[in-house]
Amino acid sequence: MQYKSISRTLLTRVLSVYFVITFIVTTAHIVGEYNNTKRSLAIELENQHNTFSASLTRSLWEFNNQQIQALADGLISIPAIGGLVIRDDRGQLIVQMGQTLPLNALPNNPESPVKISERDGIFGHYSPLAFEFSGQSTLVGDITLFSNRDVAIERLKVSLLFLLGNAIIKTTFLLLLFTYAFNKMLTRPMQELTTQIEAFEPNSPDESRLNLSNAKENEFGLLEGAFNELLDKISEYQTDLQRTQDKLVHANRRLDEQNDLLEQEVARKTSGMSKLMLDLEERRLDLEKRQYELEREIQQRRLTEATLKRTNERLKDSLDTIKTAQSKLVESEKLASLGGLVAGIAHDVNTPIGIGVTATSFLADRVEALAIALDDQTLTQSQMKRFIDEARESVQLLENNLHRARELMSSFKEVAVDQSSDAMRDISLAAYMRNVVKSLHPTLKKQNVSIDIECDETIKVKCLAGALAQILTNMIMNSVIHGFEGKESGHITIQAKLDKDVLEFLYNDDGLGLSEEQLEHLFDPFFTTKANRGGSGLGTHIIYTLVRETLNGEVNAFSEQGKGLSYQFSFPVVPLEKDAEATDNGY
Repeated sequence: MQYKSISRTLLTRVLSVYFVITFIVTTAHIVGEYNNTKRSLAIELENQHNTFSASLTRSLWEFNNQQIQALADGLISIPAIGGLVIRDDRGQLIVQMGQTLPLNALPNNPESPVKISERDGIFGHYSPLAFEFSGQSTLVGDITLFSNRDVAIERLKVSLLFLLGNAIIKTTFLLLLFTYAFNKMLTRPMQELTTQIEAFEPNSPDESRLNLSNAKENEFGLLEGAFNELLDKISEYQTDLQRTQDKLVHANRRLDEQNDLLEQEVARKTSGMSKLMLDLEERRLDLEKRQYELEREIQQRRLTEATLKRTNERLKDSLDTIKTAQSKLVESEKLASLGGLVAGIAHDVNTPIGIGVTATSFLADRVEALAIALDDQTLTQSQMKRFIDEARESVQLLENNLHRARELMSSFKEVAVDQSSDAMRDISLAAYMRNVVKSLHPTLKKQNVSIDIECDETIKVKCLAGALAQILTNMIMNSVIHGFEGKESGHITIQAKLDKDVLEFLYNDDGLGLSEEQLEHLFDPFFTTKANRGGSGLGTHIIYTLVRETLNGEVNAFSEQGKGLSYQFSFPVVPLEKDAEATDNGY
């Protein structure tokens, strides 16, 4: 019978664990060295860029393609650089050398340097090139330097050879050490033990006692003592066995007598057992029938469970479709809001432009009459004076109305751009809120709605101005359309204050208000009191989404029937110094 050596098996497992650990550690070391080499190459690319950027920037500014090509040849000859791409300020390719990433994978005109992560074994450093002239910085192009995996591996060759040699030497030494130790302490004692056990004689236990050499103070010594003790017990058991056999012979004779009596008793009870067996058979058949019914029920439940899973998957797909449609409706609502601004601002701009056209026509008629009088030599001083007065009035009228049209268009442009932008802006809060209200002036004037803004003029913050403009616009339009419906006039109050780094707003109107049930569903998507009159039900839902998700703030609404509607909302901002220059200072 073949057997496996314990020492060989144990040695194999210990060395296998060591090999695995050595492989993992060596691999981790190699990966670490590779990443360190990549980082040093990236730093070297950045340093090379700093060295050549001034010359390359001037060459791009002077359109010196020969100098650009010479600088590119110099860069590509550096061992750490595997490729480069130079583009002008319009993104047009000027030079592309060596191994590079596709042009569409490069950054599109970022304002600061960017590290390009490894892709297909290629990584690099991107940086814009700006030329300083007369105190102004002008972007003239960009340069991207690339290195690759082959360069990194080439630098790692010596370290890799050292790591592999070190691992091989340690492994060989440990293999020899473990082999010697296992052979001396396990294999040889085990062979001696096996030889003495194979010489065991069952009939002479005392002559088969173990006597191992050099095994008195280890596990083999314990095994030797236990085996010899077992032999002593076997001798005692053999003596006891002989006495027991004698007793067994006497017991067998008595057993034969009892068997005769037992056969008679068995014959009497066999008839009763037959009846019991028939009853058990009937119960077995009943249990099999119930088991069959239970298996059918389990199968039916599995089919039902599969049907429910398919139904859940269809419901999930439907939910995804509903969410997509909801997002599109929200975007449509934003576009509709901008459309309303366009319609209102077009109406208000038409009035000053019409007045300006009338003033221009009048001034043209007066100039023509003056020219005729001059040609006929009938021009008098009083006519000239009257023309000058009329011309001044016409010019003043033109200036006032054109200024008014410019203000309206500026307000519309700023608010419309903000509502479609997600950029952080520095704003003067009070002026910006007046700017938003002024963009809604055509709608407010038509509905005879007045708005009071209570805000400290010195508050300046950095925030998502577009989201704030959209929130205020939706609140005001919601009040105009729903709150002031059927009323001759309306009044809105907007209070704003800065508490450390949190802007807090309180919006109130004196409109019709909402019932408790309507207020409970105010921020639900598609909830509207004008479902059959064109209402989309997304205005207040957009407010809730912008405040909670876009601005990371809180919003609540309070109302009673006939007592108007109030919004209380807040969100974190970056406070600015009072003397800081805001991007938007209002009018």
